[in-house]
This record gives sequence, C-alpha cells and structure tokens, in this order.
Amino acid sequence: MKRHIKYLTLALFALMTASCDNTTVPKADYDALVAEKQVLQAENDSLQFELSSLKVYVECLEEENGELVEELERTPVERR
Repeated sequence: MKRHIKYLTLALFALMTASCDNTTVPKADYDALVAEKQVLQAENDSLQFELSSLKVYVECLEEENGELVEELERTPVERR
C-alpha cells in the first residue's frame, strides 16, 4: 500500500513538472492574452483615475451641501 502511495506521489509530481513546461498553447494565443491583459490594465488605470476624480467631485458636493444646509438653518422661518 505504501509503495502505491509512493508511486502515485511520484507520478503526480512528474505530471506537475511536465505541465509546467507546457508548449501546447500556441504563441498566437499567448500573445493575444498578453495584449488583452495590457488593454485591461490600461482600462483599469483609466477607471481608477475616473474614480478618484469622482471622489473629489463628491467631496465638493458634500461641502456645498453643508454650506446650503447652514444657510437654510440661518434663514428665518417666515422666509421659508
């Protein structure tokens, strides 16, 4: 039984080692995936920039909203 486990472990190790140097993926497919990865990274960078711009815009709106609330609170009730 232990011999079978030893051989099974050795076979699994050999299979994993062989799969690490897998040349069955065509170079064109690999290059296409690398290009897609670069496109997605560029899109991610663009979205991160847009997100940070939107966060700044939200902060400005919250500040303006706070000023308007303060102004409304200072306004006499009859004028409302």
